[in-house]
Amino acid sequence: MHGDGLGRLHPGKVFLTIDEIKNGISSYQIFDVRYDLRNKEYGINQYNKGHVARATFVDLDRHLSGPVVECSKARHPMPDPHEFVEWCKSKGIGHFKPVLCYDDECGAMGACRMWWMLNALGVEAYVMTCGLKAYEAAGLPVESTPYDKNQSTSYWPYATEFKRLLKIKDIPPCAHMVDTRPALRFNTTVRPYGPDDIPGHIEGAVNLPYDVNILLVNRHEKRLRPNDECRSNTLKLLQGMWGGGEPNISHCVFYCGSGVTAAFSIAVAYHVGLGEPYLYAGSWSEYADTFNFTLARRIIKEHGLLISMVSSSLPYNMKATLNNVTLVVDGVVVNNPDEELKQALVHLHIGEKAHVTFKSQRQAVIEAHPRIDT
Repeated sequence: MHGDGLGRLHPGKVFLTIDEIKNGISSYQIFDVRYDLRNKEYGINQYNKGHVARATFVDLDRHLSGPVVECSKARHPMPDPHEFVEWCKSKGIGHFKPVLCYDDECGAMGACRMWWMLNALGVEAYVMTCGLKAYEAAGLPVESTPYDKNQSTSYWPYATEFKRLLKIKDIPPCAHMVDTRPALRFNTTVRPYGPDDIPGHIEGAVNLPYDVNILLVNRHEKRLRPNDECRSNTLKLLQGMWGGGEPNISHCVFYCGSGVTAAFSIAVAYHVGLGEPYLYAGSWSEYADTFNFTLARRIIKEHGLLISMVSSSLPYNMKATLNNVTLVVDGVVVNNPDEELKQALVHLHIGEKAHVTFKSQRQAVIEAHPRIDT
């Protein structure tokens, strides 16, 4: 229910299509939550180029995350709920209209994080199933002038603590953990991909990649898959995580790298009637930092080496081989590498640089430079 006692516009729904909002877009308070982890200015730059009319820009790092603290490397820790409530009140959230969020990843890169936080406090909020291009193509109003005419309010009949949010110390050892990172990051054994510092996943976790429920329309447009596909994909990957009867994954704990795409997968599960899982917002970035030493020793014991990236991960480049790269070890070209170096090289892509710790206690910095034949 709305705090004012009125019923919700779309009971049981999270995601709204263009058809569902086009005739009533003025009924929503709109927020642009576009974000890119690799480019912190991406969201505001895109917003200034064009955005849904009357949309206010939200910075995921500033408005939807708390400060990153020295004792934990959680990339996007939840903000103090009381501080978030004050920010919401400064924007008039929850008083005048239900909230409608969007990004350009069907909600996976910011919009569902905002939805989750508002929903966890009891505020009526929704997410667009598509991005700005589809919205504009439907003939709906777009503007480039920043909008911040939201009237502040002192009215807040909602909760002041996030529900269904777990800290690492609160997670039961027997919990069903669901990792929503892409399969490449979940399955890797000796080297990390993307923003991860340590490879692997929480022991016993099941992988539900968030992007299985996103349809790539073209290079510039993505859309949420139809409800029946989202439900089928989720059930297929999480089969056996509930007892008999109607599937319900409300007891599961979802996490990702930093609590952003996990919020999207929770939103999808809720939207298609599979319950409302818990969120471990610290996610792998916090977990891997907390247990870094133990994880590193286990990886070296089981696999013989541990790779820490010095350069950015380049997963779309070809895998490195002795035929396509010049191998540089500790600044020196090596033409005839030993078996340990060969073992490390197979885990790199062309152009990458990494620090490697071997089971033999040897350490080295290796670089896979693209080979230029003369």
